[in-house]
Amino acid sequence: MAEEINKRLKFLSVFIILFSGIMTFGQTRPGSQNPPVKKIKHLHSDVMRVDPEKFEGNHFAYGKVGFEHDGTRLYSDSAVYYQKENFFRAWSNVRMINDTVSMTSDSLEYDGNTKIAKAFDRVHMKDSKSELFADYVEYNRVTDVAIASGNVVMVDPSQRIETPYMVYDRKTGIARTDQGAIIRGSDGTVTHTQILVYNSNTKTIDFDRNTTIETPDYRINSDKMIMNQATDVTDFIGRTTITDRKNPRNYILMPEGGGTFNKRTGEAFLKKRSTVYRDGKELHGDEMYFNDKTGYGWAKGDVLIDDPEEKRFIRGEYGEAFRELDSAYVTGNAYAVKAFSTDSLYFHADTIMAVQRKDSTRVLKAYFNARYFKSNAQGKSDSIFYNETNGLMKFFRDPIMWSGEQQITGDTIYAYNNPVKEMMDSVRVFNNSFAISKVDSLNDKEFNQVKGKFMTGYFLNNKLNLVEVHENAQAINFVDDEDEKTQTKERIGINTSDCGIIEAEINGNQVDVLACRIQATSKLYPESKLPETSRYLKDFKWRGDEMMLRWQDIFDDPPEYLEVRIKEDSTETAETERIDLEEILNSNNSQIDSQEIEEPDAVNLSDPVSDEQAKENEE
Repeated sequence: MAEEINKRLKFLSVFIILFSGIMTFGQTRPGSQNPPVKKIKHLHSDVMRVDPEKFEGNHFAYGKVGFEHDGTRLYSDSAVYYQKENFFRAWSNVRMINDTVSMTSDSLEYDGNTKIAKAFDRVHMKDSKSELFADYVEYNRVTDVAIASGNVVMVDPSQRIETPYMVYDRKTGIARTDQGAIIRGSDGTVTHTQILVYNSNTKTIDFDRNTTIETPDYRINSDKMIMNQATDVTDFIGRTTITDRKNPRNYILMPEGGGTFNKRTGEAFLKKRSTVYRDGKELHGDEMYFNDKTGYGWAKGDVLIDDPEEKRFIRGEYGEAFRELDSAYVTGNAYAVKAFSTDSLYFHADTIMAVQRKDSTRVLKAYFNARYFKSNAQGKSDSIFYNETNGLMKFFRDPIMWSGEQQITGDTIYAYNNPVKEMMDSVRVFNNSFAISKVDSLNDKEFNQVKGKFMTGYFLNNKLNLVEVHENAQAINFVDDEDEKTQTKERIGINTSDCGIIEAEINGNQVDVLACRIQATSKLYPESKLPETSRYLKDFKWRGDEMMLRWQDIFDDPPEYLEVRIKEDSTETAETERIDLEEILNSNNSQIDSQEIEEPDAVNLSDPVSDEQAKENEE
């Protein structure tokens, strides 16, 4: 039994040996052995000798020493040649030269087996693309990779790279470091970065972490970016800021990168939501373009033009800014908010434009279906011009205005606000002026009315207090007597007036005619004696259902990106949902060009206004 087991074990051992040999033979291919290592050849030297007591008995050469290995020549003043090890060390005026690269240094070690050269002190490596300086360089001739350390400097025709450590792959032309670098451009640009990858073939540089670029015009700070030196175009991958060095208030902020900047043209294309800051103003957008040389920029997708110094912002779906004209406009669900110390003024229109004139006058223009809201007055018309400097607001084409209980209409309306006191001062209506108020909010048939060609209204404590109507002035007002004790009202009658000039006092929904002058005709009718059809002046039209009770009512369809950044009643609210805009509203842009409205000059309240002058103002 034991013999049988031994025979089986011997057979298994033989089988394993044979199988292993077959597998080894199967894995060995003809010509797979490494080529024989070439030996370093001694070309010449003034002296070549061997001293058993020095250099472990290896050859020592000095005086015009020259060696050669596999197409590479090595020269120095002196060297030790380790013939068995296929290795040598060289000192003084060391040069390594072949067809593609040359390297000089104070000393060098070269291994003929690995083809690795180690150069020490004042190392200078040069090829057709660039030059490399360092305290130490390890160069592998097989991989064509050089590892440099200590005061490393790479120089090419366009720049100088300084770093404590660098890996340079000559086959791909890529140099990299993760130990910080300074790049000095031939145009005066200086760049600091933590991680750098430079491709000398494509002239592109990848910057990563804490990168700062200083050009004669800009300062760029970026977490990650790629610069193409051939085109001067930079792509920003991470958070980036581009600052105007001459005016640090002017800069571009890309919180998530996604932008491209052309240093030659000054153009910036920003694909992710970014901000352009210019002279204290801000332009925000989901996608943007800005040319720093021309001062022109556009933005689309949740656009915001903010002016913190003026406490005003404009928002919409597409906008453009013009630096030389000091103007900007927004279109597509556009709205603007002007903040005051105790209140805010809201505008909405198809297009809203902000302009600062050369005399520093600030003007806000709302075109097409314009509306505005303030706590003490609201209104709308086809277009509204608002002079923020002197507080004058102008309404053109089918204007209507509400102040408290009063509805005011006419061909053109001017509203005068005191910009210092931030209060409504007066209102002036040109041609077909008409003021209407309900006698009782619960009664839809009784209205106090005053109309004429021109009307001036005066405010007291932000409420309409007195109106003066000129030319063809007419009035219908319901007269009540109020019991002082019970404060109950008893109808006395209905007064009708037809005069050249009417002065009427306004107190809420109550209208009292104070004076009726020039060809005056005035009569008080008992309520039962005046037919209902005679209780309305010609062209009467009550539009109370259009009245805006809160600022959000300026919108028929409020956009999702509404944002209120003004404190109201000590409570700050914010709604900042975003929308995606697929198309730019080019139609609105063409309307602005073809239907530009000229802003009339201001009118002095103390001057009489003729029919011709009113028409001129309207035009």
